[in-house]
Amino acid sequence: MVITAIIGVMAFKSFDGAAGASEQTQQVLEDTNRLDRVWQTLGNDLFHVLPVSANTPFQAESLKSRGEDASQMLLMFKRGNWVNFANRPRSDIQLVSYRLEQGKLYRDFLPETNRPLGDIDMERTAYHQLLIEHVEDIQLRFLYTAMVVSEGVSVLQGNEYTQNWLPNWPDPTRSGAAGIPLALEITINVKGVGPSVRLFTFPEP
Repeated sequence: MVITAIIGVMAFKSFDGAAGASEQTQQVLEDTNRLDRVWQTLGNDLFHVLPVSANTPFQAESLKSRGEDASQMLLMFKRGNWVNFANRPRSDIQLVSYRLEQGKLYRDFLPETNRPLGDIDMERTAYHQLLIEHVEDIQLRFLYTAMVVSEGVSVLQGNEYTQNWLPNWPDPTRSGAAGIPLALEITINVKGVGPSVRLFTFPEP
């Protein structure tokens, strides 16, 4: 009976461990699929970024704290070519921002209202789309024309070629680091999935 009991306990622990591993694997697969959709959404938004003007921003900043503690806007810009599925008389321009709130990445968006940015309260008036949870870190890197001119092709070579790119945009201390950058590298680190990197390019102004 003792031997049978020991075998039963060992079998239960083995089953419990296998069930826990299966749940973790399923969570990782779900987060991986969500992350893929995040990249698709980001790519679509950035492909349609509008040039910077008085009321058309392009602002971005890498995450300053741990993801679960964060409450930070990461990206804000205006995009065009918004598909009007409702077929209503409205603009095809959206004000879009990406923010991290306690490990959750949100896409906030608002149809163009032709108001100064200072008069717009995204938290109260925008639509909020939860993209993915369990985000531990998001880092941004920006390439701009003056850096290419001053450093040459080295800014695009080697495994760490984005290390010297700017982490924030715009950068008032760097000449030419305004408007729309030439390229943007985004690294998103999701718990259990690890870091994922994408490089987005913009047309030269």
